[in-house]
Amino acid sequence: MSALIKERHRGEMESQGFTVVESVFTEWEMADLAKLIEEHQRRHVERLAAKGGTSGISRAEEITFTDHLAENDPGIMEFVKRPEFVDLTTTFLGPDTDLYWNQSVYKAGKGTKEFPWHQDDGYTAVDPSPYLTLWLAINDVTIENGCVWFMPGSHRLGLTPHEETPIGKACYSLEDPNQGVPAPLKAGSIAVFWSLTMHKSGLNVSNGMRKAFVIQYAHAGLRFAHTAELVPGLTPVARDGIAV
Repeated sequence: MSALIKERHRGEMESQGFTVVESVFTEWEMADLAKLIEEHQRRHVERLAAKGGTSGISRAEEITFTDHLAENDPGIMEFVKRPEFVDLTTTFLGPDTDLYWNQSVYKAGKGTKEFPWHQDDGYTAVDPSPYLTLWLAINDVTIENGCVWFMPGSHRLGLTPHEETPIGKACYSLEDPNQGVPAPLKAGSIAVFWSLTMHKSGLNVSNGMRKAFVIQYAHAGLRFAHTAELVPGLTPVARDGIAV
């Protein structure tokens, strides 16, 4: 029996492809996590500046993605294996789960671009799919400062075609009248969604930084869909429903 996930959450994941779990962590826990993340994020921004301000989909003045934080910081690795994540991942994925990917996403104020509609599987297709994305709000996340938006029920479509854009892969137009639903979050709350659920993030038109930590978990034994090779370097989180 999950201490965090109620029948409402299960139903929303099945019907909508996403749910929000409120107040999983305290503001003080998020402040401590931010201290760990921001040393790595600062160095990442410095490297971006040395490369002219952009690298991949990161843009130093607007949005930065700093990946593999847990693999490079024992404190962050301890955090992503906390009992709360064991509970969430085994509830939705089953008893054997691995850490697949993790990255901070910091979106600066006064931005000019939304992050495109996409499915996480659109970046790298894997099997079994879908895996689970946990979008953790480090500070309060609002429509004004660029919360994540979801397209309800889109996970039922399977993996849809994506096209390359200068700011990331896209599978659905930002100009379409139907722009889904927003998911504002208080610090310490988590938007939980399947890797096949279409989502985007809006503009940050506030004066402050929007801070999120995106953690992705998968079934143990994850393989690349196109080659059937095992995905290397995954960190076990649970086996037989118990933390490892």
